[in-house]
Amino acid sequence: MNLSFEEKSTWASLVIILIVFTGYFSQVFDGIAAGSLDKADITGLFFGAVITVIVMEIILHIAIAVFNVRDADQPTDERDRLFSMRAGNISGWVLGFGVLIIAAQTFMKDLNPMWVANLLLFMVFVSQIVSYALKLFYYRRGY
Repeated sequence: MNLSFEEKSTWASLVIILIVFTGYFSQVFDGIAAGSLDKADITGLFFGAVITVIVMEIILHIAIAVFNVRDADQPTDERDRLFSMRAGNISGWVLGFGVLIIAAQTFMKDLNPMWVANLLLFMVFVSQIVSYALKLFYYRRGY
């Protein structure tokens, strides 16, 4: 399978964010439910996850660029921009819908602020996964 630089980059980002933030959310949601994590612990876990994503993105994108020097130097073409716009539009709707659901639940129930903050962050995570997955779908489909 011959993948473009942009498609390889999207795959790398998808895998990184899935691995790192799945671990983050499993620790945080279990910790909040058990009452064993406080705000400082959650903040530390979050910054650790963000730094891990940044470092892994840099390393993988450098590796992708080294093995695809010719493609890495090319500017983003019209097709790549179109795929990003379409995926971003749909993932924006997913994010908005998720935020509305969380807001409604917050008004109906007395939720812990740590739950609310992490549920909102989870919706950002889900919308980003949707964006990457749709971009990959469009690359495979060709439109």
